[in-house]
Amino acid sequence: MKRGIFGPRLAGIVGAAIAVAVIFYEPALIDSARDRLFDQYQRLSPRAYETAPVRVVEIDDAALERYGQWPWPRHRFASIVERLDEAGAAAIVLDIILAEPDRTSPANVPANWLEAPVLAPVVSELSTSDLSGVDHDARLAAALAGAPSVLHLTARAGKAGDACPAPLDAAKVGGMSAAELARIAPSFRSVVPSLPQFRAAASGEGFARTGLSNDAVVRSAPLIALACEGREIYPGLALEALRVAAPKLDPTLRPRAFQTATSNRPCRTHVKGVAGQSVSEISLCGLHIPTTEDGEVWVYYAAPEAMAQRRISVVDILEGDSAAIEGAVRGRIVMIGASAEGLRDVMVTPLGDERPGVHIHAEIIEQILSGRTLFRAWDLMRPIELALAGFVVLLLLLFLPRLTAATGFAVWLLLIAALFGGAYATFTTSQLLIDPVAPGLVLTLSFLSAFVVLFQQEQVARRFIRGAFGKFLSPLILERLERDPGLLKLEGETREITAFFSDIRGFTTISQRLSAIQVTSLLNQYFTEMTRIVTEHNGLVDKYMGDGLAAMWNAPVDVKNHPAQAARASLSMLKAVDKLNAVWRADDKMGLPEIRIGIGLHTDEAQVGNFGSEDHLEYSMLGDMVNLTSRIEALNKEYGAPIIISAAMQSRIPDFAAVPLGRFVASGRSETTEIFALVGDEVLARRPAFHIFAETFAAGVAALEAGDGDAARRYFSALKRSETFGLGLTIDVFLSKAENLVQ
Repeated sequence: MKRGIFGPRLAGIVGAAIAVAVIFYEPALIDSARDRLFDQYQRLSPRAYETAPVRVVEIDDAALERYGQWPWPRHRFASIVERLDEAGAAAIVLDIILAEPDRTSPANVPANWLEAPVLAPVVSELSTSDLSGVDHDARLAAALAGAPSVLHLTARAGKAGDACPAPLDAAKVGGMSAAELARIAPSFRSVVPSLPQFRAAASGEGFARTGLSNDAVVRSAPLIALACEGREIYPGLALEALRVAAPKLDPTLRPRAFQTATSNRPCRTHVKGVAGQSVSEISLCGLHIPTTEDGEVWVYYAAPEAMAQRRISVVDILEGDSAAIEGAVRGRIVMIGASAEGLRDVMVTPLGDERPGVHIHAEIIEQILSGRTLFRAWDLMRPIELALAGFVVLLLLLFLPRLTAATGFAVWLLLIAALFGGAYATFTTSQLLIDPVAPGLVLTLSFLSAFVVLFQQEQVARRFIRGAFGKFLSPLILERLERDPGLLKLEGETREITAFFSDIRGFTTISQRLSAIQVTSLLNQYFTEMTRIVTEHNGLVDKYMGDGLAAMWNAPVDVKNHPAQAARASLSMLKAVDKLNAVWRADDKMGLPEIRIGIGLHTDEAQVGNFGSEDHLEYSMLGDMVNLTSRIEALNKEYGAPIIISAAMQSRIPDFAAVPLGRFVASGRSETTEIFALVGDEVLARRPAFHIFAETFAAGVAALEAGDGDAARRYFSALKRSETFGLGLTIDVFLSKAENLVQ
């Protein structure tokens, strides 16, 4: 049954267009779904934590309990820096704001206590003392100057005219200029730097800020940022830590390219991209870091257990064994940050846990050094993903006529599974981030729209099939047609079928002796049984013609071994007629006579389809083979055989019990047609008695065709004295022909 394909195809295109509109006009919705999917990828496959190039010295609860409340005097930080430098740390990164003088320095104490009258005598005495040599900030500056140190730089919105110092000379970013990065990289009016004496002493200075999403999850962090009204470019804290650590970083913890680059010359951060459009990569010391279009790196987190492996308490640094400290930090980047309750800047990660910000910067450094940086060409991937989805949609809409709604759903499910599974596979194998959400939405809305229309068409087709064929087809074939209406070609087709014709012998005479009610009862009971047998053997009732019945096998759908199915149905009909006769004999009130039927069968190609007028169409069979089958059925009267089949059909069921009847010339045909009498199935054909019967019968027919009447009479006379296998009348016919030939 041919389906309209324009409607589903148009619906599919409209669905895809709606999806694209949602993607471009509601990008936040799509991006949110994409981000959550990428979060799931990280939860399923977090970054493998290898030999740690980073240690985090935590200002934890134990340290606060040991050394007192926050903030600590700067001399304590000086001691921490000095001990780490003595232990051979490659870089010491202070993820702490040092923007104001230390109020606990003795030189600053008088000014801080002036407002307390009760302390006036103490303040007076301190004011006359020489405290210039006891300056905690000066001591920290000296410690920073003697160590490979990196300071924390904080951005703020600020206002025009706020102080905004230029980056340290060693930390300046090359490649793209600030003007070229305008409207691309994160930008702030001003920054909060450390005290000038610290900046002058430090080896580097980095921008410490994470990319906080709308759902407060830290998925990325900027590696560069603009400030000072867009005039200056500042590197991220992780980049500066790597740059400063380059000369002293343990060779076993750094990539070969990084080692080669750092041995030749001092490293600089270099930005690559398209001016005014996007950043594609940031390089440093031979390391190439793929970024988002605005210069951020997508953080690939290790499992939460990694924090325990990289953390060291401040207490262990200040009071621990020097050898143990050296074993933990030599040749490594050491980051100092707060983790104590009330101090830590807690961030939520895609893995669903909370981590101090200092550990997130450590994650960035680790993934850069390991080369396991998440990558997505943000300015190219979305168009490629949508183009690929569009191509798949067009391809599937092209093949839509071959798909049922159920098959289409299975194809959609397979494609979605392949899309999401493939995206996850690329994430785990190459850290490539492919967004399956946007193309998945295009596929889903396109398929949903197309197959809703297709499903409606199928429901209409199923109702038609049920109404047209429900009473004349087996439930199995009817189910196949309903499942795939495309199998039904109502517009007509040429296909091989087995045609069947039958009628009741002498029905005209019988009907003249019966009332209208009796005739109706007889035919209804007879056709009910015959129709049941046809459908049980996967045939289709074509039409009822008075007392005649026409049926076909292998249409409208393929039927395996259809000649054998038709043969078995015909043999079952003979048994069913015997049972009907027995019922009618037992019911005297009905007064129905016994009947005999004749059946003709032929296998060949015919035209099948919907035939008739515009107002009334019926699925039927046409063609020369149909006419020949009708002629074969009519020969039952001449030969007295209940079932006559053509040689073409007999060749398809060679294991069935059949005997030759000779040849005849059908009306309107010039060539002769060989025919056989079908006697039984394979079981009967294997009986020795039937073998003898069939050989004798065939010999008699051959003798008649050769003109040897005496021989034919001997053969058929012998058959009369044996079991006739239902061909008693047929034997009499051939005996009569033999007698006529002898005379």
